[in-house]
Amino acid sequence: MNQLKTRATAKSQKTRQKIIDAAFELFYRQGYQSTTMDQVIAVSGVSKPTVYIYFPSKEILCVEYLKERHQREAASLNDAINQADTPYQRYMSVVYWLRERLIASNYRGCGFFNMIAEIPDPENPIILEAKHFIDGFREKIKTLVTDLQESDAKYHALDPQRIADAYYLILCGAIMGSQEYRDTWPSDRAVQEIERLIH
Repeated sequence: MNQLKTRATAKSQKTRQKIIDAAFELFYRQGYQSTTMDQVIAVSGVSKPTVYIYFPSKEILCVEYLKERHQREAASLNDAINQADTPYQRYMSVVYWLRERLIASNYRGCGFFNMIAEIPDPENPIILEAKHFIDGFREKIKTLVTDLQESDAKYHALDPQRIADAYYLILCGAIMGSQEYRDTWPSDRAVQEIERLIH
């Protein structure tokens, strides 16, 4: 009996993941407004009634997509940070990580920013979920600046909040510039400006 229940649970999780994977591709590539549930159904290969059992609306599905993106992006960023050997390298690792992500996505930009740009209601669950990632991302940068500040006397005068805010704003500009120009120069310039913040 337990084996049957375990198999059923595994099958259910696999089906749910197929739907989220389809949404992951479509929402990021096309945006929220341009993606339909019928497209998600077609790409996922899951029947329409089943899709709506798991996700009764496109909004609910989009929130789950953002949660999935949050997990993947946070894991990828943490890997990049953990591969760095020194506080300075960890501080710089975020902008290098972003540069590689922008290139890999063919300059499609940030999945969270893209969603925020499409939905005007600041209290919409999609917006709140996107901002949840962004707030955590900003806090991660501040932690890295604080670690750098504490690592060496030459960094003791740094203001972690001010530098983290400037770091974040430079990254925002790099994301936008990369989307506009479809080129690496905005993120290359961001690397230079983020390095200057601590000198």
